[in-house]
Amino acid sequence: MDERLLPLFTPWKIGNCEIKNRFVMTSMGGTSLFGWMEINHFDKEAAKFLLDKAEHDVGLILPGIQPVYNPMFGQWLYRKKGMYRKLKPFMDEIHAHGAKMFIQLTAGFGRSFTISPAMEKLYTNRFLRFLSKPVMNFDKICASSSPSPNRWSEKVPSREMTIKEIHHFIDAFAKTSKLLKEAGVDGVEIHAVHEGYLLDQFTLKYINKRSDEYGGSFENRYRFPVEIVKAIKKECGDDFPVSLRYSVLSKTKGFASGALPGEDYLEAGRDMEESEKAARYLQDAGYDMLNCDNGTYDAWYWAHPPIYMPENCNLADVEHIKKFVSIPVVAAGRMDPFVGAEAVKEGKIDAVGFARPFLADGAWVSKLKEGKIEEIRPCICCH
Repeated sequence: MDERLLPLFTPWKIGNCEIKNRFVMTSMGGTSLFGWMEINHFDKEAAKFLLDKAEHDVGLILPGIQPVYNPMFGQWLYRKKGMYRKLKPFMDEIHAHGAKMFIQLTAGFGRSFTISPAMEKLYTNRFLRFLSKPVMNFDKICASSSPSPNRWSEKVPSREMTIKEIHHFIDAFAKTSKLLKEAGVDGVEIHAVHEGYLLDQFTLKYINKRSDEYGGSFENRYRFPVEIVKAIKKECGDDFPVSLRYSVLSKTKGFASGALPGEDYLEAGRDMEESEKAARYLQDAGYDMLNCDNGTYDAWYWAHPPIYMPENCNLADVEHIKKFVSIPVVAAGRMDPFVGAEAVKEGKIDAVGFARPFLADGAWVSKLKEGKIEEIRPCICCH
């Protein structure tokens, strides 16, 4: 092994959970363990993919986002108990390879839900909208912190979520986390104060215009994710790790308008001053790790940087935010392992997140460990 990479092969802890190395496989589409946009079930193909990564030296595995409320058929994840019985023996296999796994749970997309032309036709036709509601309830799926435009379609606006709906989601996060803990899962990651997804829409001033306890002040805007982690800790215990997917900066100028690297712009979302405060606030609420990048759906290329974005494009901002918390911080976004190793060595971050490289070469971490860098199939950052 190249000695420069040694820092990535050292152990670390998230709360009381020890991770054998600093490689984090972050969530991506197609790797959800309980299905996505389909009837919830234990997905054997996703499980096979994830187990392969455990066999090839990944320390912490984060499967694809799992909605606590599935957009298709209106399923609440905690009501499908059979999936968790199948999950338990799978977790034994993951642990047999020395890996740990956190399930990433999401409240959903809100105004960022992708609307296709076919969905527009369903929504704009009153009769078809009524017929499709049991399968695809756009009114509920696209509900946001406040009335706002959909990121992808002007024809499907978002309404304001009710307090009753917010409380149901909080309860669902806690109940689902308890089932996951009982199945042997090592922790959960809450998705997310990140990328302009639903929870993030509550924290961002350019979207959240509420006048109740979930809008207005800083504390009110961050109340939803705070109440989620408190509910999980109450249900699962303080020693059950809860990570948060977190965008340090929104990199957003406004609706459907993102900032470019190096651009001088006025931040419409979370700026660094607010992020410093938010990171501490979320840590103090009970989160055990921040899994960080930048961006929103209005500035999508920061969280999913394509080949034309700079390497390590989020690293400097993540390094900065680590100065304001004592919990572990992970950096993701076109990360170079050598740069990541140096950042870990210097104590600027705690671990490095990768996703698409595992699609290009599922064994690339093992190849790094074995000094076979020239055999790694390179990732070309498609998105």
